[in-house]
Amino acid sequence: MFRASARRSLFAVILVFLAFSASISASDEDGSVNYFLPMAEDIAYGDFCRHVFNGGALNGAILLYDFLEESLDSAPYDEWMKDLALSRASCILARYCIQTDKKANKEIARDYMRRADDLIAEARDNGAPESAAGVVEALAASFWYLVDGSLSMGMKFPKMVNALYKEHPEDFHVLLIASDRYLQAPPIAGGNKKKGLRFFQNAERVMDGCAEWDAFTVYAGLALGYDEAGDDAKAIEYAEKAYAIYKADPIVNEILGK
Repeated sequence: MFRASARRSLFAVILVFLAFSASISASDEDGSVNYFLPMAEDIAYGDFCRHVFNGGALNGAILLYDFLEESLDSAPYDEWMKDLALSRASCILARYCIQTDKKANKEIARDYMRRADDLIAEARDNGAPESAAGVVEALAASFWYLVDGSLSMGMKFPKMVNALYKEHPEDFHVLLIASDRYLQAPPIAGGNKKKGLRFFQNAERVMDGCAEWDAFTVYAGLALGYDEAGDDAKAIEYAEKAYAIYKADPIVNEILGK
């Protein structure tokens, strides 16, 4: 049912470029710590994500990013959490610039990626847990490849994910990025679709209370995983759950025939 041309999730979109890496496996206890639970219902961050992931206009995304930055200034979160949240939003916006018009928006995207890198450094200075900073740093490495075609950044991504999972399997967002990495990487690059599905199944078991953007990642991952496994009914079930959150993901839309 699913076609390879649409295999790009909103969470990680360069996984077809991975190098060989060591095997990792998930356990039932993985992902039990979610450092970003305090932000799970953040209105400004939610509005930004919904606009981008529903395919809204780029200028509107930029305005919502600016509003998010202003909102975070007075938000009751730890400083490192504000830094990492805005860093991830910077990565998302940089990629959206490229998706909208790569040639016209490349320099703007680079500016947002530089901002993302600076914010990761600030988060570490402000006491961020290493796994939380590491996830955003790995995401930034993958997005730098999208924005700038940086081969070195693309090659760093799988090693970063493996190291994060080895050291911090308890981190929910580490589990998510490892799940997506296994599910979407080709076998020659260490991908394992059965393992990716199993990882996402573990993520679903520990996702209670997570933000809607994380729930989307889990549901979209499960939809793709079941689709790859040939379980059409489960693939559609989870694609519908993902579509109820965001409506512009090509994986979800193709599974649903939209």
